[in-house]
Amino acid sequence: QVANILLNGVKYESELNGSGETSEQPLSVKLLCSTICQMPKALRNLCINHFLGWLSFEGMLLFYTDFMGEVVFQGNPKAPHNSDEYQKYNAGVTMGCWGMCIYAFSAAFYSALLEKLEERFSTRTLYFVAYLAFGLGTGLATLSRNIYVVLSLCATYGILFATLCTLPYSLLCDYYQSHEVSPGLGRGEGLPLHPLMLCPPQFIGSQAEGTRRGMGVDISLLSCQYFLAQILVALAMGPLTAAVGSASGAMYFASLVSFLGCLFSSLCVTYESPPTEELPPAEEQRPLLPRA
Repeated sequence: QVANILLNGVKYESELNGSGETSEQPLSVKLLCSTICQMPKALRNLCINHFLGWLSFEGMLLFYTDFMGEVVFQGNPKAPHNSDEYQKYNAGVTMGCWGMCIYAFSAAFYSALLEKLEERFSTRTLYFVAYLAFGLGTGLATLSRNIYVVLSLCATYGILFATLCTLPYSLLCDYYQSHEVSPGLGRGEGLPLHPLMLCPPQFIGSQAEGTRRGMGVDISLLSCQYFLAQILVALAMGPLTAAVGSASGAMYFASLVSFLGCLFSSLCVTYESPPTEELPPAEEQRPLLPRA
């Protein structure tokens, strides 16, 4: 599905480049920074929501095995190697690795089902369910001490991972391509369907104004949220776990951020094509003289 999304983006870019508006301004750091600062509101909200998703997921992923060893199995990694506490910690880390296997299988299984689910449910619903499931999964795992319950909740982690790797890019393609054209326009009326009619102007930009955007840059902006989340997790999780005293702090953090992303995806993310100028009726765009 991700491959289809990228192929659609490449097809759109090729049509746009062949539409007569060519780029004469070379790529530079200044132009790239301008593109980032002047991104449309819909794209900015999507990037923020994507960042929240990766922030919660990375917070869980980096500390999950440590959480299993310290909290669930009541082990101590600083204890002597021949002590029972250290053996419990090792057993917890081993069990945590099995939990990561469950997460990987659930991510693969949900990825296979996601395309079918998109046909029955809206993107808003799938986005909301993914964040909600992950928030509940990490929260309940932190509160529970039952090994089987904690392991079974790993399936919710795969749901969010598959969602983060697919739906944001699908929404970005919708922003570029989903614009309804008047019925009959370019279909048997002697008028070709111009590629620029398929894309909202705030995502195309204007070459004359120096605001021309490209789908490749916007896809990169989405992908960068993954690395920004890793940087913040690396900076914040150490002091947080030290303040709490165990890896439970990282799991609580992941759960809270996921619930925040759940609300943000429902209230702020745009799931429909951004507003564009309405095209004139098809009758007004017909040629005065019929073509031979």
